[in-house]
Amino acid sequence: MYTLTGWDYVIIVLMLMFSAALGIVFAWRSRRSQSSSEYFLGDRGMSVFPVAMSLTATFISAITYLGTPAEVYVHGPKYGLMATLRLVFPLAILYWVIPVYYRLEITTVYEYLEMRFNNTVRFLVIGAEFLGGFTYMGIVVYAPALALSTVTGISLTFSILAIGVICTFYTTIGGIKAVIWTDVFQGTAMFVGATIMIIAGTILIGGPAEGWRRAGVGQRTNLVDFNIDPTVRLSFWTIYLGGTSFLLMIGGTKQSFVQRYLACKSLKDAQLAAYLGLIGTSVMELLAVATGMTIYAYYYTCDPVKSGEIDRADQIVPYFMMDVFHSFPGIPGLLIAGAFCASLSSMSSVLNSIASMTGEDIIKTRWPDISDRRYAITVKLVSVVFGMFTIALAFLASVLGDVLQTALSIGGLTGGPTLGVFIIGLFFPRGNSAGATAGFISGTVVGLFFYIGSQIHPPTGHRPPLSTEGCDAFAGNDTTVFSSALPTSVEHTAHSNKIPK
Repeated sequence: MYTLTGWDYVIIVLMLMFSAALGIVFAWRSRRSQSSSEYFLGDRGMSVFPVAMSLTATFISAITYLGTPAEVYVHGPKYGLMATLRLVFPLAILYWVIPVYYRLEITTVYEYLEMRFNNTVRFLVIGAEFLGGFTYMGIVVYAPALALSTVTGISLTFSILAIGVICTFYTTIGGIKAVIWTDVFQGTAMFVGATIMIIAGTILIGGPAEGWRRAGVGQRTNLVDFNIDPTVRLSFWTIYLGGTSFLLMIGGTKQSFVQRYLACKSLKDAQLAAYLGLIGTSVMELLAVATGMTIYAYYYTCDPVKSGEIDRADQIVPYFMMDVFHSFPGIPGLLIAGAFCASLSSMSSVLNSIASMTGEDIIKTRWPDISDRRYAITVKLVSVVFGMFTIALAFLASVLGDVLQTALSIGGLTGGPTLGVFIIGLFFPRGNSAGATAGFISGTVVGLFFYIGSQIHPPTGHRPPLSTEGCDAFAGNDTTVFSSALPTSVEHTAHSNKIPK
């Protein structure tokens, strides 16, 4: 197993320090303001570019940065069809959803539920969002930390504490402005990291044409599957039906997204930022798919999982980082910093949104006359407590394992019923609180039924083969892939001249 060098750690630490520094900067700038509008919405004065970048970074977690390429590596590029949804379906959010929230001048999306229905519906959905939010934060901190620790040698404890403490620090002191501008930096780091992996891998395998040829050999050139069997892992119908609902739920009902729309200077800016942010998400997902296909082409006759180099497919991206770039001090650190940034951006967005829910939907509801100063101190303390709880949850995951993943899945079950409640409120004038409550509860029960069924009868479908027939060619060879100059032909690349075609 390759290990990180001192330069790699320097780059990771500098990235963490820069993120913390941004929090200090925005805390200093807003030191005279104690309003909730400033802390949670940036005084509704954010411009399009940073909000759009923040929306993209919020959506692209470390699970996407590391997990989507692993999904594509194992199952092929069908997941890439998800990216096409963002070209059309965001229009529903732009023109039907955002105007309602923006004109109401609310701080949290759940205030709308009380206006439209009642407190029961509001707090029912808030409870579900707390469950989903905390389990999601625990996963986006723990999962990449585990994958990185098992492949790169970087300490699991260091990863969890670094992400959790730094994220809690700048989110707490800097508010939404710090979160949004760190998202800009972190989103850029993710983009650079993915691009480096794609370009380097493509050069090493001999170009895109050779990569596609190897994908064909490995039965990974089928981009769309029109099979109507609902148990098939990824078909056109499951992606477009499920993906559309998922996109509308995330972009139209999640506080971490709606909060950014409401932080914009105008409705027009909010709509433009939302569209550009979702397009940016599409770009990042396509990059993740391309990364997975590139890594497959690189290892297409010597799968590291089957050969015993790594334990699970979700370790394939950090393994590729170290395998390809270990002789270039600093480059693995830059790529791993991208994974850290993905975790930081997702955790900070959800942490700030949960703090806003606690402040606006609970504290101000219980104590409506609380002073601005006391309220500001309280919500910052809430952010600290929630951040520490997330760190504890991430450590707990190392003991509970699949239990936490199950909790995340169960928390996600409420997303569909939550979307249903908002659809009733936005599009059905005769819908009432009793119907919304009954629909939410019954929808959650039905979702739980299908979730249990999916565990008993997991998705079927043909899994493309993974090969180890070329692994003997690696025995005794140095897998350093770059010499002092880039190879001039495919025959001069390490894996291309060692793996039979």
